[in-house]
Amino acid sequence: MVSPPPAPREGLACLVLAHDNPDQLLLLLRWLAGQGATCHLHLDPRATVLRQQVEQAALPSVALLPAADCLRIEWGGFTMVAATLALMRAALARRGARQLCLLSGTHLPLLPAAELAARLGDGRNHLDLRFACMEPPERESLHRFWFRGVPGRQESQPLVRWLNRQAWRLGPRDLARGLRGLTPMVGSQWWHLTADAALDMLTFLEANPWYEAFFRHARIPDESFFQTLLGATPHVAALGPPMSFQRLDGYSPGLLAPEDLAVAVAGGAAFGRKFDLRRQPEAVRQALLAAGEDMRLAD
Repeated sequence: MVSPPPAPREGLACLVLAHDNPDQLLLLLRWLAGQGATCHLHLDPRATVLRQQVEQAALPSVALLPAADCLRIEWGGFTMVAATLALMRAALARRGARQLCLLSGTHLPLLPAAELAARLGDGRNHLDLRFACMEPPERESLHRFWFRGVPGRQESQPLVRWLNRQAWRLGPRDLARGLRGLTPMVGSQWWHLTADAALDMLTFLEANPWYEAFFRHARIPDESFFQTLLGATPHVAALGPPMSFQRLDGYSPGLLAPEDLAVAVAGGAAFGRKFDLRRQPEAVRQALLAAGEDMRLAD
């Protein structure tokens, strides 16, 4: 008798970047592990207490990157990309991964497990992907490729804002030469890739170290590095809608409230970000109920 194929979520490897809020993070990890997904977790080295709490939880199917392999994350810096690459390599080193899903510690599912698995396991790559040249200059345009930037939150750090506004004085970089003909692409940081697409992307990076070198000096590279890379591969033909919903408040994600969840689900999102059990417990409760959780996790 032929065994039925495994559920799509059993081949789902979730790559989670986190640095604080242990109660919120554990909600996500417990739900994913309970649904058969594997989790690969990167914790900022400064989050020593959080690491202890995750280790004490001893959750099944959660692989915590060793502290020596974790990076001190700078907002808008290349370390975010480097941490994601470390998670991708860890996930693909384990047999059975068919899909890779990049999440933050503040994500939560918005759908029951079976529906989420069906939506993400359709063989497509789900991400926000746009041509950088079509974006307005004050947002995600070619400016982030042309001009080198200092990492940091510009809206709250006047010195960072001033330095980045002066970067034009150094002159723009030659994108045709720097990217060797690749088309600059942008989009949200959070994505879902097939394992084949992720493996081809890592193979390209190993053979072309110049690509990483270029993005080490790009502004907010986590919103362009993987997008430009995928756009240069045949896998871009199998493109699905983004799997993650977030409501921007200026340049940063706003905290999700209960009224945001219907909008997210109507837009086809499988996950939402940014949840916080301490500040918006009702939004967390409703998301977990939508995902089929009986709420014991939130008690």
